[in-house]
Amino acid sequence: MITQTGRPKKDPENVRRRLLNSTASLMTNRGFAGVSVSDIANDAGVTKGGLFHHFASKQELIAAVFEDELERFSKQIDKFLASEPPAYGCFTRAYIRATLVTVTDKTPTAALTFSLCSEPELMLRWNNWLSRRLTQHHDTDAAPELEIARLAADGIWFTSLLAGRTLDNKENLFRLQQRLIASTMESSGKNNHRSEF
Repeated sequence: MITQTGRPKKDPENVRRRLLNSTASLMTNRGFAGVSVSDIANDAGVTKGGLFHHFASKQELIAAVFEDELERFSKQIDKFLASEPPAYGCFTRAYIRATLVTVTDKTPTAALTFSLCSEPELMLRWNNWLSRRLTQHHDTDAAPELEIARLAADGIWFTSLLAGRTLDNKENLFRLQQRLIASTMESSGKNNHRSEF
């Protein structure tokens, strides 16, 4: 919208969103170190001053992108959680599904998240988020077998990133997902044998 002065009407949320999107896109293609504040501002169509009006530093902007991705992932988990009643392994099943969606996802989310995870502050944010979610679902998802299933899903995700591609064989991914999901069912959890060390 144009104001009476002939200038576009200011829309801070739109500018903020453009900055986040530009940062995510550029980081996906160039990595964390390969993106400057000038690159981000130019790509978003704002001045460096405009960028610093919204974010005090590049690190603050990167943290906001990470939080954006984490919120998206969290909402995906919540969507999967809503599809089943609270029961043994429900969070883990939702976590597996949300994690493996990104393996076949053609968007840059997984590569971006991987890039961001090389930053210690962001890894701390991830660990805090996961700790809060596991505390929230302690009654249903504290079993060691469920942690193994979550780590296996992370391994599939990580391996696909190291290969530098999405997993094109959706049938194979579906089989892997089904095996992991099956391992989270209550009967699987009850039939575990303890080994003495």
